Amino acid sequence: MKIIPSINTESFEIAKERINILKNLTKEFHIDISDINFANFQTWNNPKELDKLDENLKLQIHLMTKLKPQEVLKWSNHRIKILILHLEGCELPHALLKFAKKLKKEIIIAWSPAIGKEFIDEFVKFTNGILVLGVYPGKSGQEFLSSTFERLEVAISYKKKFEKFKIFIDGGVNKENIKEILKFKPDYIILGKAIFNGNPVENYLFYSNLTKNYF
Repeated sequence: MKIIPSINTESFEIAKERINILKNLTKEFHIDISDINFANFQTWNNPKELDKLDENLKLQIHLMTKLKPQEVLKWSNHRIKILILHLEGCELPHALLKFAKKLKKEIIIAWSPAIGKEFIDEFVKFTNGILVLGVYPGKSGQEFLSSTFERLEVAISYKKKFEKFKIFIDGGVNKENIKEILKFKPDYIILGKAIFNGNPVENYLFYSNLTKNYF
């Protein structure tokens, strides 16, 4: 299990600043890219600016947008190792997956609270894993939804079925619920407010040590 800092900001400057604070502790970061039409919140969204970051970063890009299949190709930067897609936000989800795979990155399907299991079942076998959202797509700092635990149970069933399948949990994770979340043994725990509200270095180390010492 890994703790991954989540960057959910309206400007690249703030995103870069937050990455720089923690880059000596981790090279892995989760960057939320959302637009007002899909997630009711607009973040920074210019992939060309990723070239201003250190070469050795390993980025997860979480696209909370209404994508046309070919638009995913602009997220080809070599720092990006994982692409997380909301297929419900695309009119041609199979085509979006096809284009995304051309980038030779890990492709993760995002599972929002409002999306039924039947939709996920249709596409999950074509991906490398699933990101279970503990909140609705949008701004950082939302309250964790208790229904998330049911979707984590389903995610575990996928992991048993598909080889090298990964589970991500993202949204609303904090000191009150993380021990319950750890019971599901997710591969990645994405933290935004829990890290950046206060001292980011101390918070990151707290959660990292908690996961390492849990089992």
